[in-house]
Amino acid sequence: MNLPLLLAMVFSVLSPLAATQVPIMRGRLNAPAGEPVGGLVVNMEGIATHIRTQEVEVRLDGTFEMRDVPMGDYWLFVGDGAGLTYCQQLVTIDEHAPELEVRLPERNFTRATGRATVSLRELAHPPQKKAVQAYQNAMRLSSAGKHDDAVTELEKAIRISPEFTAAHINLAVQHFLLGRFEESAAESAQAIQIGGPDPTKLCNLAIAQARLHRYDEAERSARAALQLDSHFVRANMLVGLLLVDEPARRAEAMKHLEKAASESNVARQVLELLQASH
Repeated sequence: MNLPLLLAMVFSVLSPLAATQVPIMRGRLNAPAGEPVGGLVVNMEGIATHIRTQEVEVRLDGTFEMRDVPMGDYWLFVGDGAGLTYCQQLVTIDEHAPELEVRLPERNFTRATGRATVSLRELAHPPQKKAVQAYQNAMRLSSAGKHDDAVTELEKAIRISPEFTAAHINLAVQHFLLGRFEESAAESAQAIQIGGPDPTKLCNLAIAQARLHRYDEAERSARAALQLDSHFVRANMLVGLLLVDEPARRAEAMKHLEKAASESNVARQVLELLQASH
């Protein structure tokens, strides 16, 4: 079995990891007994970008929905829509995110003050408004297939706010789409240094490393992603593909591919090829 060919199959179907959106994000408020939830609203603010999502109303049964939410880490706010915030909660939105459960405390009508973040560097250096604008421009350009122009806007964002993690993540994606794998790996490594490791950043790095034929490094990065989330589909797929060409490790490869196969057509196809070859 040809490992470079299998990896090429993966890279040909991967979409930009950091720009991926969750089409429908569902949540539910769990309120203390007797506390009404009608009239409450929910919105979120990106930790890295400080961009707010749309504000949505909570239904009488406590459920709410948001559409086309970019994956990432957020502060989720529950309030009355007029400035009063009843609670805030740190949440992560990704492709495996279940329905959000938000526990509403006893009503104490206070205004939210301050916010935390995962990275002290990000907290010390939040992106400036012009950097966020350049980032948003880059995302629009990327969606239109104008990846060179997106690179220009992201580089502008980073010049203004060097600690802007989301800009580094997406710059890595744009370089990858343009075939600049060294630059992509370097930007992913920078994003990890600033914002800390997470499965998406580590898989971005692993994919670029694999395209550079640095397979040992790619395996270490993908395994680090699995240490953080053992169910992360791309990490399981990558580890499986990186091991599949070694007979002594093929059984482990198949276990990882089996985990990814339910959500990844590529993992399923490779697994079927392996099973047919036995």
